[in-house]
Amino acid sequence: MIVYIESNFILEMALEQEQAVAAETIMALAEKASLKLTYPSFVLSEPFECLMRERRERNLLQISLRKSLATLQRSRPHQNVMVDLKPIIDILQAATSKQLERLNAIFAWLLAIGECIHIDTIDFHQALLYQQRLDLSPQDSIIYASVIADLRARAQDEEKCFLSRDRKAFAQDDDRELKAELSTYNCRYIGNFAQGLEYIQHTLQNAG
Repeated sequence: MIVYIESNFILEMALEQEQAVAAETIMALAEKASLKLTYPSFVLSEPFECLMRERRERNLLQISLRKSLATLQRSRPHQNVMVDLKPIIDILQAATSKQLERLNAIFAWLLAIGECIHIDTIDFHQALLYQQRLDLSPQDSIIYASVIADLRARAQDEEKCFLSRDRKAFAQDDDRELKAELSTYNCRYIGNFAQGLEYIQHTLQNAG
């Protein structure tokens, strides 16, 4: 079985969001060679970009908080406010470091157990067509074109699924053409990692 993932699968684990456990379980199945976890090379940079953007926003928030607290401390009724709010500032400072450490660990794990799809000139030109035909963003069109290119090289009867929580890009009601194209390669789109795990486990159980 082949499972295609993109950047939000990686971020789900790095940020320890609600479906992180399901994503980690899928990773563990790939580590056991129960499935092939496949990802476009294009998705490797986006999680870092996302974390760096959040760090910049948190840094701005910390600076703003510190300025506000400094002003409040000059007022006698609010002199203890720094003691009460300092833990919040500490959490903001520690959050990005922890998330970056997790992201590095997840990347090392993914590189060890996954299969990377590299985009070529033909795939890129196909992505440009997908931008127009399916109204995909440049990033999403490259990811989708990479997945389709890899699907064409796979055996038709092999079970496949594409996991992405980016419903805006891949799961809108008017994206029937996208889902139909995936289905021609025996690939199912699933927009929820927990549901994806259930589908994977069910498929593996039936295959066994």
